[in-house]
Amino acid sequence: MMPYAPERRAFVHANSRLAEHLCGLHVTDLTVARARRLQKIHGEHHPDDCLIHLAAAAMLLEHRSR
Repeated sequence: MMPYAPERRAFVHANSRLAEHLCGLHVTDLTVARARRLQKIHGEHHPDDCLIHLAAAAMLLEHRSR
């Protein structure tokens, strides 16, 4: 896993394969369905170390609270 470096931000579309394999990227265009899939893929990663897991968890939490 890549350490988070706030001065360097890389973005990737949520539906890309990169979102499935890399942890240090910010995702764009994340949907609830894709967040569920990415959470299964990155679910064992610690959210502090995996931006994909963190984004998926936040999306699902926001969706759940509606």
